[in-house]
Amino acid sequence: MKRSLLLAQLAVLLAFAWAIEHWWGFARLLAPWSVVPAALVLLVVLAQLASYGLRALRIYLAEPAIPRGHWLDCLRLILLNNALNLLLPARTGEASFPLLLKSWFGVDLARGAGTLLWLRLLDLNVLAALAAAVLGPALWALPGARGWGLLALLIAALPLLAPLLRRVMLRWLSDRDSDSVRLLKRLLGGVPARQGQVGLDLLLSWSAWGLKLAALATVFALLAGLPLGSALLGAIGGDLSTVLPIHTPGGFGTYEAGVIALVSPLAAPSAALLAAAVNLHLLVLGIALAAGALAWLGRRDPVRQ
Repeated sequence: MKRSLLLAQLAVLLAFAWAIEHWWGFARLLAPWSVVPAALVLLVVLAQLASYGLRALRIYLAEPAIPRGHWLDCLRLILLNNALNLLLPARTGEASFPLLLKSWFGVDLARGAGTLLWLRLLDLNVLAALAAAVLGPALWALPGARGWGLLALLIAALPLLAPLLRRVMLRWLSDRDSDSVRLLKRLLGGVPARQGQVGLDLLLSWSAWGLKLAALATVFALLAGLPLGSALLGAIGGDLSTVLPIHTPGGFGTYEAGVIALVSPLAAPSAALLAAAVNLHLLVLGIALAAGALAWLGRRDPVRQ
């Protein structure tokens, strides 16, 4: 299994490299990096790794079945899950999350799947709220903009309603008994029961994404010659493509499409913009796959409680 994962990562990188050389040529594609200081690239690497660390802390504090002192194993879980999501199509790599929670910590599969759904809702919440905040002033004059603004506020508020919705659902299911009802109850076990836990999860989610996106936006602004606000939209679009169901292996094409789609209201699509999106993708993909490989090579099976 270890060898298969490493070979898959190598195959993804080689396929991406062939496509780049075929369509652009590396010399032409990588030319914009001449304006990016090496110190900034190092900062992006550290910011992305710190983001992973905060996401690991989010799981560590949210799941009581994880023994204390095993934050590092949560980090390994995050890195492996992230790498598998990049390597496998249509989010099929997400299955590794509840499977690893079950294998390493004895967490029920359905509860682990519920935790995953909750965390992905938080991720979408942060990305949607940031995109709305940056795009809002530009879109407010368009027809229907007020309706979209209200929808964005509703989406941003959804996580705060989670404990209430959980209680309502469990009360509604309390006098019912079937296989599907029991499964739904186990899924709801992954949703926070307390408002304080929701607040902590939101704080860690915003911290993790804010740190990563700020660093990526700074690099993308230099690569594409864009204002920082427009570059932030591009970084959000790229990461948004990685948490939606439509996702190709390695994010080939879908990452770049996400970047261009969110930047296009503020900057006209061009070959230079596409090249900058590919360069940003190369940076993000390289860090994620390298971190995933190190996590796999250094993995040990945690001791369950």
